[in-house]
Amino acid sequence: MPKKVLVVEDEPLERRALVEMLKSYPLLLEIDEAANTIDFEEKVRLWKPDVVLLDIKIPGGNTLTSLGVLRNEGFQGKVVIVTAYDFFEYAQQAVGLNVTAFLVKPVKDDVLYDALNKAIEEIQETDTISQQLIRLKKFILENRSFVASMMIQGLVRGEEITEGLKAVAKEVGFLPIQGMHVFGVIALSGFDAEEKQWSQLMLLGELQRILGDSVFLVPWVRYITLLFFNGPMENPESVASKIFDVALQNDMHCNVVYMGKVTGLNEIDEVLPSLEEILEESILEGFGKLIYGQPQAKVDSKSTSDSHADFDLAFSAILEGMRGGQLQLVNDGAGKLFALLSQSDVAVNVEIVRLLFAGYIGQICKLLLDLKCDEETLKAWARRQVRDMMIPIRSVVDLKNMFFISLEEAWRVRQSVRDPDLALIQKALAFIEDNLQEANLSKVAEHVYVSPSYLSRMFGKVLNKRFIDVIKEKRIERAKKLLAMGCSVTETATSVGYDNITYFSTLFKEIVGCPPSEYKRSLHSSDSVGAI
Repeated sequence: MPKKVLVVEDEPLERRALVEMLKSYPLLLEIDEAANTIDFEEKVRLWKPDVVLLDIKIPGGNTLTSLGVLRNEGFQGKVVIVTAYDFFEYAQQAVGLNVTAFLVKPVKDDVLYDALNKAIEEIQETDTISQQLIRLKKFILENRSFVASMMIQGLVRGEEITEGLKAVAKEVGFLPIQGMHVFGVIALSGFDAEEKQWSQLMLLGELQRILGDSVFLVPWVRYITLLFFNGPMENPESVASKIFDVALQNDMHCNVVYMGKVTGLNEIDEVLPSLEEILEESILEGFGKLIYGQPQAKVDSKSTSDSHADFDLAFSAILEGMRGGQLQLVNDGAGKLFALLSQSDVAVNVEIVRLLFAGYIGQICKLLLDLKCDEETLKAWARRQVRDMMIPIRSVVDLKNMFFISLEEAWRVRQSVRDPDLALIQKALAFIEDNLQEANLSKVAEHVYVSPSYLSRMFGKVLNKRFIDVIKEKRIERAKKLLAMGCSVTETATSVGYDNITYFSTLFKEIVGCPPSEYKRSLHSSDSVGAI
């Protein structure tokens, strides 16, 4: 297709000379002319030339001013300045207008052809890049979830969030200004291993159809799928209900976690580790659950049960501080507890408050025992608490002071422990060993008197492992023993707490290196060889 060249020159003879030289150019060109700025602007808008040969000073004003207007309107054509004036006077302005070359009159044909060659090469390069960008854009839009998956994997690997990455995210509609709701789904089927991938694909297809194109579905690790809503969303319960329905139609069991909203790409890799851990731990408690991975919005009006929950939360902070050796956390918890008490109806009843504090002191005593504090120091502290309970108290203020003194003394007892974190983990591991089939984070945390989040952090700190990974390893080790004793794969899976055989087999292979059936056969063949 011939390139279109517009010659802008007010002198008829010079304009004719340029046109004649263009006619002798080796490539076929379409040529038009303009003698003033009005014609220049009009023909650029209507004809859209590929190249403009532009004289600077012609009737109507400075053509560079007109070129600036056209550039602002979107004109992308190449411009070659042809002038008898000192081009240095206009160089800075011309460079800002993306001028390809400067030619000084009189112009020789070889010089003109070199400038024209340069302009056409730039056009061809631009066309190639434009075609590549069009193909890339088409691929991105047709593979939105795949592109989102690649972006997320890069973010998790710690890749830099560049302007290019932001541009791609914007192009596919991933992470708009209003943010995106994040869900995670772990879905397991009862099918054989050969069919499990097909069931996962069926689930993804049905979810995309039910939830619509405004949702990004990203297959993630193992059986986990990520869902990002980039548009209006019903409440999390409604979304989870649809997911459960689709899973049930595909003979699958699943759990759903809602992680709230993310408003920046940098927040995604902060959310995913918690999402994965919550979903994997959720299997230990069965299926059909919607879990909130972050606190829900606070409600202005509080019921009585909410107040009790706040009391428990404040005292949990005291216990966590005591166990973790964090005095500031103990003080913060005590301050919050006293503040809540002042706002509560029970504050007017000295007997109720005294009984409440007595219960708290009992739990602190149990904690100090678990931490294996110095026995004599602990006994002396306990005797003082029993003695203080006998002292007549007439006001809640006196009770608060007494409780605060008890906390200070308990802190001194707590300092006699050598390694509280190790003691906590040892007690947790002992409970897991005795209750491996039904052990989960909530139950173990309750047994050792800490919150689930605190226990999870302590496993990472002391053992450098996630809680769920410890559970997996211990269950698979017991499974190996049961298989060696002749138990079937199904019996073994159920005995160690996995009702889903497919998940158990996948996990066993991931840790041991082969499926449980193959592991069992290898044990029996070893016995046969030994017998021979």
